[in-house]
Amino acid sequence: MNIRNVREGDFIRIAELAWKCKPMATERNSIYHLFTKFFSSTSFVAEEDQRIIGFLLEFISQDNPEEAYIHLLCVHPRFRRDGIASKLLKEFIETVKMRNIKRISLITKPINKRAISFYRKHGFKDYDGPETCRNGDVNVFKDYNGEGEDMVLFEKLFM
Repeated sequence: MNIRNVREGDFIRIAELAWKCKPMATERNSIYHLFTKFFSSTSFVAEEDQRIIGFLLEFISQDNPEEAYIHLLCVHPRFRRDGIASKLLKEFIETVKMRNIKRISLITKPINKRAISFYRKHGFKDYDGPETCRNGDVNVFKDYNGEGEDMVLFEKLFM
């Protein structure tokens, strides 16, 4: 397996893989194209036999260059539990640490127990503030992405 930065031409293969990563949200192809064209230095794919089997798409904030945001992390269902997501995340964290990032954030659906467990295992904390309420074992922002779209906000801080 090889982990590398995304290339613009990867966006269709990334989009096709995203459809296999339920309950992760899928995007229009133009969003994947945007990440592969404009955020390639901090977004990654995992390949095996020149086939994309996982990806991590993220960006560094334009408003606060000490913050990064993970938009999507996906591994093909057949390759889950092989450590690929952890390797993608590690590559990303090493990259943004070199850029003096102090905070990484992301959101996930409260029903995505696999993602919640994964991010907690890697030191991310679900944000607990006045805007959140408890839903089972996580803090959620009610209507974060619009009416009925509650989300869990995770963050990892570096000092």
